[in-house]
Amino acid sequence: MRRRVIKVILVCTTLLFTSTLPAQSRLEVSAGAGLFDGVFLKARYGQIFQVGLSQDLVSQLHTTGLEFFYRLPRRGVPGSAGPFYVMCGISTTLFGKGYDTFEQSFLYPRLGRSFLFHGRSSRFGLNAELGVTVHRTTNPPEGYITELFPISVSAGFFYRF
Repeated sequence: MRRRVIKVILVCTTLLFTSTLPAQSRLEVSAGAGLFDGVFLKARYGQIFQVGLSQDLVSQLHTTGLEFFYRLPRRGVPGSAGPFYVMCGISTTLFGKGYDTFEQSFLYPRLGRSFLFHGRSSRFGLNAELGVTVHRTTNPPEGYITELFPISVSAGFFYRF
């Protein structure tokens, strides 16, 4: 499972940085915290469609995630990304330590909104997300266990290049 996720992340990252996406030239870096995200550092690339990587820095799980975003277009301007978006991410314990972190994965679809801080340049802001999480873990005597958590939240401060 871990090797498959690592391969998918490497292929998506390679395709992302080797392809030319002239209409999607926006890189966004964010840091924040969330329920089932821990204290994270994220990077996204794109404008309407975005692909991102997420890394939990503090919790014992140290989950690494691959996230896909679709920014809903602004009303009246179909080619321009609006503040609302739909995202889906999958994260797993690639760098977790200890037996408790063995093969745990999270699938988290969410709805989100970006808030820009107005100033000289509107590159700083806050992303707020709300959704659900499906947690899948393995316990050798019992096999795979899948749980649904009805709430999953995240908030992170971002900077756009």
